[in-house]
Amino acid sequence: MSISPNASTSRLVLKGVIIAVLATAAGIWSARLVLQRPVVEDELAATRFPVARTVQPFALIDHNHEVFDNAALQQRWSFVFFGYTYCPDVCPTTLSVLNSIAQRLQDVDEDEDIRFVMVTVDPQRDTPERLAEFVTYFNGDFLGVTGSDQALEQLTSQLGILYNRVESEPGSENYLVDHTAAVFLFDPDGRYHAVFTPPLSAENIASDFRKMLQATR
Repeated sequence: MSISPNASTSRLVLKGVIIAVLATAAGIWSARLVLQRPVVEDELAATRFPVARTVQPFALIDHNHEVFDNAALQQRWSFVFFGYTYCPDVCPTTLSVLNSIAQRLQDVDEDEDIRFVMVTVDPQRDTPERLAEFVTYFNGDFLGVTGSDQALEQLTSQLGILYNRVESEPGSENYLVDHTAAVFLFDPDGRYHAVFTPPLSAENIASDFRKMLQATR
């Protein structure tokens, strides 16, 4: 059966319209995905938010028995790690990395106040005194923070921190705690600015921080 030139042209036009509509729809869908993406990677090893996230009120206590709350995160950049003093591997390794970062950023610290904090996920055993002994072993300027389970949840729930007590025997004090091993960065306004996930590299984190700092100036 033959097809008239007009019919053929009409079908081609219709096909073109359909393709254009689908392309437009795909473009809109892709644009929405981009707009909804929660992070900006822009050649950083870190995951940085396009707009730093406000942290809702929380109140803990540091190893000097001073209140550690939203105000304590302000006026400085803060690298915050969640761990515990009885941790056999991840925590000592991460604190060593944080100490290396602190050394690499010494020149920056002359202009920008930078603090390194470990918040315990084992408040039952990690007293302020034990935290002080533990974190200052890695760097005398490091700060340990603790609080009740309820107080900790006010902060950890906002950041998506997961931790779980693993007992070898029910009721035993000799237990481990599985926990998120990322390092969180807060800006001088006390907002959640970025997160660094394992494997952690002091060189990469220090480099990323310099880039992010430059971008805020």
